[in-house]
This record gives sequence, structure tokens and C-alpha cells, in this order.
Amino acid sequence: MNGDTVRVLVLGDSTAFTDATGPQLPDAAHLYPRVLQRALTTALETAVEVTVVASPGATVREAYRAVTKDRHVQFDLLARADALVVAIGSFDHAPAGVPPSLQALVPYLRPRGIRRRVRSGLHAAYPRMVALRHGHGPRTPRSEFLRLYADLLDHLRSVTWGRAAGVALGPTSHRSDYYANRHPGHARAEEAQLTLARQHGYATVAAWPLALDHLVDLNPDGIHWPAAVHGRVGEALARALLPQLTGERPRTGLPDAAARALAALDAETLPS
Repeated sequence: MNGDTVRVLVLGDSTAFTDATGPQLPDAAHLYPRVLQRALTTALETAVEVTVVASPGATVREAYRAVTKDRHVQFDLLARADALVVAIGSFDHAPAGVPPSLQALVPYLRPRGIRRRVRSGLHAAYPRMVALRHGHGPRTPRSEFLRLYADLLDHLRSVTWGRAAGVALGPTSHRSDYYANRHPGHARAEEAQLTLARQHGYATVAAWPLALDHLVDLNPDGIHWPAAVHGRVGEALARALLPQLTGERPRTGLPDAAARALAALDAETLPS
């Protein structure tokens, strides 16, 4: 900790700043990062600073790029963090209609009229393609997601030298007309993701069970939560982090490879 302030870094997607009515300002009191901040402040009786690094539709690949290529995120935020909330995966597991690689090319199309027509056509085709596939097939293939997610988790542990508390937030689901009201792979994806997080030293919180009592209150996109669910998520994250921050449970620790390398280096430098 830096003095009396506990620094928390939330690495997430639009669920960190959007509610059932749409995107909100980062300091909106009902969003889960602010609920987490208040819960930790009350429990620890000290100042807590929560910084959110998130963008709409962020995937595990984009999160990994942020913490490995963005020097501000890596060294000003991550390296100084006392606690980590890894809230990535929701959009990786979303049912794929139009291939993401094809969607990624659209902004580069010229002229503007063609770009707009292509974007409108892909948007209209998306739910039909999801329905044709019966909701199977995530935007990020499962094996690729798990590989990148493991690398992300270990990179966070390495940059913080294993001293940060850590919790992984499971993915939300996608229940709307745009996704053909199908998401059959969600439970399997959630279990695989959270199991991997536990294997890498993180506490876990499953987000979707906290939303099940409020499905009628979701944003029309079928993804983003009302204030009541944000409250549940924030409180659950605080409960997962507190035992680590108070020393009752171990923190994330260094990845095995990094720990072995440091041990070998220490052995070489010790006087004979």
C-alpha cells in the first residue's frame, strides 16, 4: 500500500461504466467500481482509490495489449496497485454472428458511403447469423481466450511482484434480440474462465448469477446491469478482496516461472 491509500485497478469492459439506461460518468455512485470503493473504505477504515481501465467491447486481447504496451497503464497504474479486479471476458464469450475479423476491417473502408452501407448490412445480419448457429461459437475461440487470459493473469502478477490482492470477475451473458436470445455456451465458458483464474492465484466472483433476479431490468442490449446488480457485484468483489488485503488469505503471488527464476538468481548471488 502507498501510505494510507489502497490503490485498486479495475481492468474491464463497458460493464464497468454502463447501466440499464446507458453509459454513465466514471464517478457514478451506483456503478460497481464505486460500490467496491465504498465497501473497502468502510471495511478497511482507510482511503481507497479505484481506477478503471475499460472500453466498450474490450476483449482479453485488448486488455493484454493495454497492460503490456500502454506504459501509463503498466507502470503508473498496474505496478502501483494494491488490488486488481480482472473483469474481462464478457465480449469474448458473446455469441458470434459476423466474424470479428470482418467487423474490424469496416472502419478502414472508403468511401464513407460504402463503409456505412457495409456496417448497416453487417449489423442487420448479425442476429440472423447467431440464430443460424443456434448461439454456438464465441467471438474469441475458447482455446485462444484461455491462452490469452492465462498470460494476462500472470503478467498482472509479475508486474505487481505478486504482492497485489486479486479477484477475477466472471462474464455476464447476452440475452437480447441482437444475440437471438441465445447464449448456450455461457455456463461452460464461465466455469472454464473462473477455474483458470483460481489456478493462477485469484479469488473469483461469478457475475451472471448476481443478475438472474433482475433480467427484466437489464439494458435493452441484454448485457448491461441495473443499479441493483452493480451493487451486488461491487459488494461481492469487496468480500473477495478483503481477506487478501487484511492478510487472512494469500495474495496472488508470483507466477511459478518468475518465482523459480528469482530463487535461482538469489542462489547465484548468495556468498559461498
